[in-house]
Amino acid sequence: MTALKQKGRFVIRFELGLLGMFSLTLVTGCIFFWMFIIGIWAGQTILQPTPGEKKSPLAKLAGALQPGNHAALEPVASSGQKKDVAPEPGAPPESGPAAETEWAEAEPSFFALQVSAVRDQDRAQQDVAQWRGRGYEAFSVPPEDKDDPFIRIYVGKFDKLADANQLIAKLEKEEKVKAYIALLPASRLQAP
Repeated sequence: MTALKQKGRFVIRFELGLLGMFSLTLVTGCIFFWMFIIGIWAGQTILQPTPGEKKSPLAKLAGALQPGNHAALEPVASSGQKKDVAPEPGAPPESGPAAETEWAEAEPSFFALQVSAVRDQDRAQQDVAQWRGRGYEAFSVPPEDKDDPFIRIYVGKFDKLADANQLIAKLEKEEKVKAYIALLPASRLQAP
C-alpha cells in the first residue's frame, strides 16, 4: 500500500558526489564574485559625470570624504580651473548659484558628537558648561532655521571620523550617553 502512495507523487532528486559539490560551490562563488565586481563598477560609473557634465553632488561628496582628499574641497571656477585666490573666511560669496556652490565646497568642516538638543538658551549654556566641567570640548549650535526650535549641544571637534567613533564609544561606556556623529561646517561654530 505504501508503494501505491509513492507512485502517485512526483519526486525530483539530485545526487552529487564530492566532486559535484566542489564544482557547484566553485561556480556559485565565481558568480557572486563577478556580481560583486560588476556592482563596484556600476557604483563607480554612477558617481562619474558624463562627458560635458559637471560633477554630481553625490560624486562631490564621495570625493570629499576620501581620506586626505582636500583638493575636492577647494573652490573651482566655472571653467573647471582652480581659482587663483580663495575667498576670505567670513566674506560673502559672489552672487549666483555657481558661486554659492563653490563657496559651500570650499568651506572647511569637521565631525562632532551631538549629545543633546534643548529649546532654551540658558539650558544650552548650562549643558555646555557641564560637559566642559567633565573635561570635554563642548559647544552649542543655534537652530538652522525658524522652524527648528532646538539648540544642539556638541562635544569634540574631529578631522577624522575614526576619532569621533572612538569618543562615541567612550561616551556610551563611561557617561552612559547616546551621541550622534554630525558633519558640521566651520561657519556654524559659535564663539564661546
